[in-house]
Amino acid sequence: MRNALFPHMEWAKAHSRAPLPVELGFSGARAPQGPAFREHGSGDPALQAKIARRYGVPDTHVYLVGGTSLANFVAIAAFCDAGDAVAVETPRYAPLSEIPRGLGATVVDMPRLDRPLGPVPGGVSLAIASTPHNPTGRVLAKEEWAHLARFADGGGVVLVDEVYRDLQAKPPVVAAARHPRFLTTGSFTKAYGLGALRLGWVLGAPDLLDRIRRTDNLVSVQVATPSILALKRVWPRLPALRRRALLPVKANLAALKRSRLPFVKPDAGLTALVRVGDGDAAATALHSRGIGVAPGSFFGAPDHVRVFLGADRRSFAKGLVALRTYCGL
Repeated sequence: MRNALFPHMEWAKAHSRAPLPVELGFSGARAPQGPAFREHGSGDPALQAKIARRYGVPDTHVYLVGGTSLANFVAIAAFCDAGDAVAVETPRYAPLSEIPRGLGATVVDMPRLDRPLGPVPGGVSLAIASTPHNPTGRVLAKEEWAHLARFADGGGVVLVDEVYRDLQAKPPVVAAARHPRFLTTGSFTKAYGLGALRLGWVLGAPDLLDRIRRTDNLVSVQVATPSILALKRVWPRLPALRRRALLPVKANLAALKRSRLPFVKPDAGLTALVRVGDGDAAATALHSRGIGVAPGSFFGAPDHVRVFLGADRRSFAKGLVALRTYCGL
């Protein structure tokens, strides 16, 4: 889909820069009032500027889209065609591999469970990773970034899902600010609990974003104006929302360490990957007790389960007891 075009939508966006009221009076319905019910063109310059300053990129390097899931889809679709080979980390958040597969590409694994991410395999045009990693919570190290940069130096495009980035104590430079052929996707869902807004972004150089914009024209057209206004209004409260998200993590991680359950120690984020032998069976057994864990098979790690470190401490402790019992500890 990298050459996707929609001339009609290109024209419409170019001619709709000023907010326009939504007219419903002719239908007999009462016309809605207020700025939330005005139709905007693509993006919102004020919000894009806020996001750009927050993540250390120029304003022109921000493209708004309806959540991280859609951001990942349009970014992958813009640089992936049927017959391509795409390199994706494993374990992984399933859509990062299923989107290219659905577009007809071949997925080449880049293992990073028990080893650092190695060089990007040859013969691929797009490489996809996340940091902090979903599901382990590990962050990309200097050597791993270097492998991705060498691939990009050779003409490849690198997509890094950084939706958990703001949960790090000292968040590093985003991928999009590291290399002109790196893209970052993200939103205020995981760190701030604002998933209902369905508002995310792709960060990257304008030439890459132009391809993404043309692909996005085929599926979403524009971000909902009420979501943009809500995010701008809540912006001053983001630090408080982040603190709330992180509040139980330290204690829950300490409890997980004391449990003697084998797990991958996360560097950041809200998840940890615990080895249980048969992740599907463990998830089913715990579900029967009203406890939810994600089977590791969802991520390509079938002998693990993913646990949520952001749960309240009492619920997390109950889950640990159940996991220990299942594992015979």
